[in-house]
This record gives sequence, structure tokens and C-alpha cells, in this order.
Amino acid sequence: MAKRATLLWILSMNTWEFEMKSALMVMIMLPLVCFVVSVLLYLINRARYQELISDFKQKHTLPTPYLLHCNMGYIGSPLMSYFFMRLKQNKKILFLNRSDNAYSFAYEDKNLKKINTLKPLYYTFAFGFSCCLLTGLIAILIQLHII
Repeated sequence: MAKRATLLWILSMNTWEFEMKSALMVMIMLPLVCFVVSVLLYLINRARYQELISDFKQKHTLPTPYLLHCNMGYIGSPLMSYFFMRLKQNKKILFLNRSDNAYSFAYEDKNLKKINTLKPLYYTFAFGFSCCLLTGLIAILIQLHII
């Protein structure tokens, strides 16, 4: 009986409503999938991640916000991944002078390979977070009767 009621409900919707609800369901599920994948990526690369942080701490001083996040495990890993990727790209990092020799860290020893293993973690987390923001924006627009 429940299946028949669901089928009738789906058939009574117009095509646009059905497509919009399907798209929203996908947008709601994507952050969950990204979260699970990013946790798995963190667990797989945890040893390299910790080794990269300890190598950096031995040779250089971590800027204050990154010093806090390096001790937070999975929760801090997206920001630390961002930090190491910015070092690799030789781009400006908050609270780190451009003249600091820490910018050469990515190209010392095998650090470049370790940093590259963190890329999927960062991008998966960033994509999931973007999906959450987009879903929240859509919810606000629906509440304001714009959509």
C-alpha cells in the first residue's frame, strides 16, 4: 500500500518538481559521501600526514593557526593540507613571511610526494563543504520564496 501511495505521489508531481527534488536529494547526499571518503583518505594517509607535520616542525616553526590545527587530527587536516599545498605552490600563506625559508620545504627530500598524497583529501573536503554551502543557500532561497 505504501509503495502505491508513493508511486501516485511521484506521478502527481510535475516534471520540474520531481527534477528539483531529485537534484536536492543528490545535493544533500554528496556532503555525506564526501565526508566518508575524506575520513577514509585521512586514515589511509595519516602516517604520511603526521610525518610531514613532524618534519616541518623540526626544520621550521608553524604559524599560529596551523600550529593549533596540526594537533586536531582529522578535523584539522583540511587546513593543514591547504597549508602544505600553498607551500608547494609557493603562494602567500597567512602569518608566514614571503622571505621565510619554509617555502622551500616542499622541495626538500620526499616532501613533494607526501604533499601530493594530501591533495585528494583537501579537494574532497572542499567539494563536500561547497555542496553544504550550496544546499544551505538553496534552503534560504526556498524559505524566502525566491525559488
